Amino acid sequence: MLEQLELLLELQKKDIDLADMLRQGELLPVRIDELESERERVRAAHQVKELALAEARKERQHEESELEDATVRINDLKAKQLLIKTNAEYAALTHEIAFAQQSISDLEDGILKLLEETEELAADLEQAGTDLAEVERGIDENVSELRARLDELNDKVVVKEDERQRIAMRVDAPLLRRYEGIFRSKGDCALACVENGACSGCYMSLPAQTIIEVKRTTGFKECDSCGRILYWRRETDGG
Repeated sequence: MLEQLELLLELQKKDIDLADMLRQGELLPVRIDELESERERVRAAHQVKELALAEARKERQHEESELEDATVRINDLKAKQLLIKTNAEYAALTHEIAFAQQSISDLEDGILKLLEETEELAADLEQAGTDLAEVERGIDENVSELRARLDELNDKVVVKEDERQRIAMRVDAPLLRRYEGIFRSKGDCALACVENGACSGCYMSLPAQTIIEVKRTTGFKECDSCGRILYWRRETDGG
């Protein structure tokens, strides 16, 4: 029985290590996905700035085209004034020219404002491009490191599973099934030692008779509270 107990304890160590590795194996891809999402977020923010600059430039071009048209119209109106013979017609054209000149003034103000806006947007976009390159470089490094860790972890899992299998083959089949069923249900450990008269798995006090049987190692005894297999840690035995 002692030999089987030692094998179970060794098996449990492997299973605990494997469970920890598998948890890490689940977390690493999640972190990689988070980094990739951050990359997409930064890229999207950069694209918004690109679109804003393109829209501002487009609007400025439209305003400049309107200014050209308004200038041509004024020149045409002034040319017509030279040909007009009545005061009423002259006054009407003068009013129309004044209106067109005000439109030109408004367009010039708008173009100046758009020019300042595009310059600011261009500078902002340039800085955003620098920031994007830096962020992507950092993300690439982190993702590369995480993937390397994941590959290394997967290799370790393969080795650990092989070690576990070698131990499991030496455990009596019924006992192995019993152990594996408990480990699956508890998720942390299937074997618990007796500490200060209690089960180290659930911390419930144990009957004196149970403690005696576990200490004598007359058979595999389970905790009445949690169902874990109890064992006596030999190095703490003072008798």
